[in-house]
Amino acid sequence: MTATASVPFGLAPQRRRAARVPRVVTVMSWASLIALFGISNLMLARFGIAYETTGGAAWQKIAPSTYLAMVAMLALFATRPDLAAFADEIVRRHKGLLCLFAAWALLFFYIVKFQGGPLTATFDTFLMPMALFLVLPRLEGVTQRRMALFLHIFMALNALIGIAEFAIGFRITPIVAVGMEITSDYRSTALLGHPLNNAANAACYALILMLGGGRDLSPGWRAAALLLQLPALAVFGGRFATVAFVGFAGVIALKRFLDILNGRRFSRNAAAAALVLTPTLIVATILLVTGGFLDKFLMRFVEDEGSAATRLAMLDLIAEIPFNELLVGPSPEYVSTLMRLHGIGFGIESFWVGFLAYYGILVSVPFFVGLTLFLVGLARRTTKGAGWAILMFILICSTSASLSGKTMTFGQFMAMLLLLMRLPAASPART
Repeated sequence: MTATASVPFGLAPQRRRAARVPRVVTVMSWASLIALFGISNLMLARFGIAYETTGGAAWQKIAPSTYLAMVAMLALFATRPDLAAFADEIVRRHKGLLCLFAAWALLFFYIVKFQGGPLTATFDTFLMPMALFLVLPRLEGVTQRRMALFLHIFMALNALIGIAEFAIGFRITPIVAVGMEITSDYRSTALLGHPLNNAANAACYALILMLGGGRDLSPGWRAAALLLQLPALAVFGGRFATVAFVGFAGVIALKRFLDILNGRRFSRNAAAAALVLTPTLIVATILLVTGGFLDKFLMRFVEDEGSAATRLAMLDLIAEIPFNELLVGPSPEYVSTLMRLHGIGFGIESFWVGFLAYYGILVSVPFFVGLTLFLVGLARRTTKGAGWAILMFILICSTSASLSGKTMTFGQFMAMLLLLMRLPAASPART
């Protein structure tokens, strides 16, 4: 008789192992991950931290997760026995990271030298994801698996809270924009803060599950985790995130169905989960529609409260900037004036256009190149199919200020991708 190792309820077996990592790096990484997902911008505002508003001390402008991620990265460097060899490894293996860092340094220099804007504006958006990119894949296999399970539990809890908020009409954190509380919006905020941030994370998480990011869960729990995100997308109200997920998910499902018809082998457990998931999804959709649960979400496609007009106005705004100023970047005061004239009150709703308007062509184009190279490197550091999730994330970000402002969304997406679609033990990065 052979001995069989016991597997925790609902979890798939795992054989991943990694080299020993100093405890301080592990602890700081855990702290950063928990703060990244558990302390949102709206939660900081609720506790009186001037994170996105004027006033307040400089330290309040940086998210706690960024501080902790930087400490974890510095601890990783400090505890390396051969720092020169580690630096050489980074240069050889992470050229995309170095390109993004160089582009970020150029952007930071531009802000300091020519704009005089907040120096911390890009820390959460880009420095924190770069730190996570270095730290998370170097943690022990068991730590990465536990972090992945934490993300599964967190995303399920976030979805349940969002649905409960919608049902009872109460929010854990109110929606605040430009220092004003918005009371007319039905969308839930849950644990991740702004509804658009919730929707982007829910859509990306659901797609990552479809791409194989739920390997730490059994097929049944994986199907349940995916199913739970669908009503959450409705209560978070992210129209483009929902449409993007449905489109990408449809393409992936069709491709897998055609592969099966062509003789590709498939798991019986996965097939059983699909047989349960499909009718459940159909029945749930019918109940949600007939019960009026989706009425408000569907009305957002009919009455967008000027969102489409705002996106057209931002193109007119760019057209009004003289080319010589657009090349080197117009003054922030001039851009603010144009935004007021065009009725753009809550930011330019595309990070591509926002970058051009705020920083000019000579800074934006090198930054876009560095970001692209970094995302290519990210795809190579994760399992096959991650490129689909990265593409959807960028498309979602293209419809909001996102990366052109201060946001933790990029770091949250990075953490999900690096942990849920991590490479198997001893697997080299894909080339």
